[in-house]
Formats: sequence, structure tokens, C-alpha cells
Amino acid sequence: MHWLAPAERDSANANLEKRLWDAADQFRANSGLKAQEYSGPILRLIFLRFAEVRFAARRAVL
Repeated sequence: MHWLAPAERDSANANLEKRLWDAADQFRANSGLKAQEYSGPILRLIFLRFAEVRFAARRAVL
């Protein structure tokens, strides 16, 4: 399986990545939820991103 994320990092992606990590840290710190309670929604978002990347790759082929 090929790596799906781009190898190069531009400043816009780095900025977005930092904002997302900061938001995740705030969510974990201030939500009052246990790890097993917030891991479900987070894992669903990760899966949706994976599916979006795979779909875009197949769509380009078709």
C-alpha cells in the first residue's frame, strides 16, 4: 500500500495541522470526557479522512 499523505509540507498545511492539534488538546483538556468516550468520534473523523483520500485517488483513475 502506498503512503497516502503528501511527502512535502507547505506552510498552509503545517498551520492547519497545528490548529487541529491545538483544538484536539483543548477538547481533551476541557471536555471532561474519558479517553474511551471521545475516542469514538475522533476515530470516525480519521476514518472519514482516509476514505476521502482513497475516493479521490480512485476518482482520478476513473
